[in-house]
Amino acid sequence: MTDSNKLNDARILLAGYGDAAWLLTDARTVSGQAAGPVIYICDVSSGRVLLLQTNSGALQQLSEQADVSEAAYTQIRAALNVLLGDLLRSITGIHPDTRRGVILGAAFCITETRGFHITKHHDANVQYLLLRYVDVSRNLFVLTPMPVFKAHPITATDLNATATHVLLSEQLNFPERFANDKPLAFKETRRNVLAGISPPM
Repeated sequence: MTDSNKLNDARILLAGYGDAAWLLTDARTVSGQAAGPVIYICDVSSGRVLLLQTNSGALQQLSEQADVSEAAYTQIRAALNVLLGDLLRSITGIHPDTRRGVILGAAFCITETRGFHITKHHDANVQYLLLRYVDVSRNLFVLTPMPVFKAHPITATDLNATATHVLLSEQLNFPERFANDKPLAFKETRRNVLAGISPPM
């Protein structure tokens, strides 16, 4: 299957789960009660951080309404990786179906975890880290979700330390995924807000 086919299939898969705009609010204008947790997507290869500012209660609502089987969840995670690659490579603008897919995919990736179900009632007092790194043994990207008890915005220094801690934990548990000669650390190089509604293309 070509990269173009994989991208189209990933967009179609996530589009089947509906609109993503209701999940997010604009992190630049949100205030007080409207704000829910923020999903920090940290891509180790590029140092890019994408911020998804959720509306209060939106992740919990998605979790309660979604009927996602284990097989569907595996498909969603694979599609999210494809769409994240498209988004991070984009120079001229993000395709709206990629944007919607990343928002929904990241939300599903978080809400279908044990960590989310333990922390979901903390709402904006907990943020969620979604770490993306390359498994060198299979040449595939891995997504690791993790709740983080820090106030938003998490500073670059704190986010680097937290993401690096998760990365080192992954190496301890899955040493085959990592090249032995490479130091493990996450360093933020750029932070972007990914708002729920994108301009037309």
